[in-house]
Amino acid sequence: MAKGKNNLRKLKIAVFDMTDCEGCEVVMIGLREKLVHLAEQTIISNWRLASHNTSSGSFDVTFIEGSPISESDIEVVKQARAASKVVVALGSCAVLGGVQAALGVKAWQKGLVEVYGKSYKTKSKPPRPLSYYIDVDYIIPGCPVNADELADFIASLLANRKPSEIRYPVCLECKARENECLLLEGQPCLGPVTKGGCEAACPSRGLRCWGCFGALRGGNPKALKSDFEKKFGKDRTEQLLGTFFTEQAEYKELYPKEK
Repeated sequence: MAKGKNNLRKLKIAVFDMTDCEGCEVVMIGLREKLVHLAEQTIISNWRLASHNTSSGSFDVTFIEGSPISESDIEVVKQARAASKVVVALGSCAVLGGVQAALGVKAWQKGLVEVYGKSYKTKSKPPRPLSYYIDVDYIIPGCPVNADELADFIASLLANRKPSEIRYPVCLECKARENECLLLEGQPCLGPVTKGGCEAACPSRGLRCWGCFGALRGGNPKALKSDFEKKFGKDRTEQLLGTFFTEQAEYKELYPKEK
């Protein structure tokens, strides 16, 4: 870590983005207004959206948003990994592969042929989570990430404290907000099998949980799948669970054959 005024130990941070909407980075930019002290304790060494600095490293912490889909993307994340003490997958595109991974490899290949024709040679690759290509130290899921969770995460790093992992479902946050259960209302909500941290953002507005924070460790997606299939049919259930879960082990256990 670098030292600045008053001998503060400053965290050297880099942020890189792959294929994404950059919404998670917008949340991060907002933290500089919410937590003024961050500017005093960090050095932005490389971040296209918020700094003119283009350092190639070394970095204390590197946040990577989006899923790599090209050879150049993959090269960037590998170089970032080599130059960083800690790598954080930022947002559901980096953590889970994002909505763009929902098709699966075979459906993605079929789509290319249908849209561009058989003679088209793409240089892109099927969307994958960041962990498919490099080792990731921490994940912050969300579409976009939750500002409070991100702020707590950065604060933990600044305090040399290991960030804590949320291990409760979205349902707990719904109960805390006294929301009506969407499952009981007949909606295909994924709250029981989705990791919390979003503050039940969608159910609190009457929208079902899509699972953008990823599968809950120790959850029971098999039971939810069985219930959904009775109510919504097998094809619809596979689609519902696959919106964000396609690249997760829990989903692959339910649907072992690649789509």
